[in-house]
Amino acid sequence: MINPPLIAKAAQFAPPAWASLLGLLYPPRCLGCGARLPDETMPLCHRCLLRLERPASSPFDVSAAHLPEAHAALDGAFALWLFDAGGVVQRLQHALKYGNRPHVGLALGQVMGMTYRATAAPLPDLVLPIPLHRTRLYERGYNQSAMLARGVGSALGAMVSETLLARRRATRSQTNLSHQRRWENVAGAFALAAPEAVAGRRVLLIDDVFTTGATLAAAATVLQDAGPASIHAATLAVAR
Repeated sequence: MINPPLIAKAAQFAPPAWASLLGLLYPPRCLGCGARLPDETMPLCHRCLLRLERPASSPFDVSAAHLPEAHAALDGAFALWLFDAGGVVQRLQHALKYGNRPHVGLALGQVMGMTYRATAAPLPDLVLPIPLHRTRLYERGYNQSAMLARGVGSALGAMVSETLLARRRATRSQTNLSHQRRWENVAGAFALAAPEAVAGRRVLLIDDVFTTGATLAAAATVLQDAGPASIHAATLAVAR
């Protein structure tokens, strides 16, 4: 069976002539409809991109209902799309997170940033991705939230720091955990390297999916002590 991420990786390291041949034999395909794409930059065609469902309300409302800690730690939250288990958005998230396709994060982050700019939320001075623990970063090779953050920062003209926030202890996967267990799993997991870099600034936290907001809340709680002007969150998707 053809492995698209493996083909893309092979093309990166192949001589130009071989890379061109690989592109002809295995052209990039839209993760939504399978149509041929001009390049690997954006994994969706324009038609499928426009069809993805936008959330009717803010993830901030989700946190108010399910996790008061997240609602208290954040000043607002934004999600680009509704998460669709088994659907196109999940395929996008898996391609970014597990498919060894970090460039996907840059493109999707730019879409996030351009859409975020159209909201009433204040534009950030500082964009911070949710960090991975060093063991997970070593396994994956890159931080998917950091790639999204780079795209968001580029679209908004804001500074991005991938080192200010650190995950000081490994945490188990949040999948299948209850709302309260999610909070207990990540509470106290983050540390801030330089509080003075956050003081008085409008901060935008970036993650891939907003489920209860526990991970974002745990990071925001650390930032609160540094005295930022505001803390907002932006994610690629929000759970239904």
